[in-house]
Amino acid sequence: MSDREEIIAFLKQNDVTNLYLYVDRQNVPAKEYARFIKAASHQGIRVEALGGDPSWGLKSNRPYIQEFIEWVESYNTNVEEDERFSGIHLDIEPYLLPEWKSDQDHTLEEWLSNMEYIAREVQSPEPLEVSFDLPFWANKIEIPGYQDYYLSKWILKRFNTLVLMDYRDTALGDDGIVANALEAVKEASSLGKSVIVGVDISKSREGNKTTFHEEGSRKMEEELAITKDQLEKYDGFRGIAVHGFPAWMSAYQKENAVPKGS
Repeated sequence: MSDREEIIAFLKQNDVTNLYLYVDRQNVPAKEYARFIKAASHQGIRVEALGGDPSWGLKSNRPYIQEFIEWVESYNTNVEEDERFSGIHLDIEPYLLPEWKSDQDHTLEEWLSNMEYIAREVQSPEPLEVSFDLPFWANKIEIPGYQDYYLSKWILKRFNTLVLMDYRDTALGDDGIVANALEAVKEASSLGKSVIVGVDISKSREGNKTTFHEEGSRKMEEELAITKDQLEKYDGFRGIAVHGFPAWMSAYQKENAVPKGS
């Protein structure tokens, strides 16, 4: 079995319906993306083009955003329908930049401006579906010049799908996955939009509570089942995303390996 076949088999086995695939334009030829997307689409798996960098939050780096969008649009134009990306998924985290610490309001304004630019760009020549990563505490980031108007709501008013980076390893509790996601999910429900709740299973330097790396895939599945049970009552909840695919696949295979001689 090839790596591509093994990955798609794992995705199918674990009921994955959407995949955010990082686009490396310099090192991976377009034909490789076409082969992978075609194989995935035949298994009912949508593939979105993943791109982004903290610096993409600054106006001076807007050309990088433009290049990424134009590449995806050009790629989709030049391949068969079942080889196309279903949309783009953007991971832009300017709060990791030193500029965020020195002047948060100005950096936030530049980030918002770039997101307005993205909203315009993806409408031409044909609408391109967009989803955004945001930290779960985005509902605490107030939009400059407004009172009680926060980043998560600002995003949901302009885009259909928000992926909440809700990196915790327990479903319940005051700082659990459900509690951290609830406000955004309710907001999405009221606006007719969608929130996907993201968790992490990769090794992290941000502390054990931010990832399922130590607990493993079975424990993660247990906590995610609780999360789904708590959030499925809201129309704005669209499911779970798992960050750290190699770590997830590795943990799953180790925990479900058939013992030798059995």
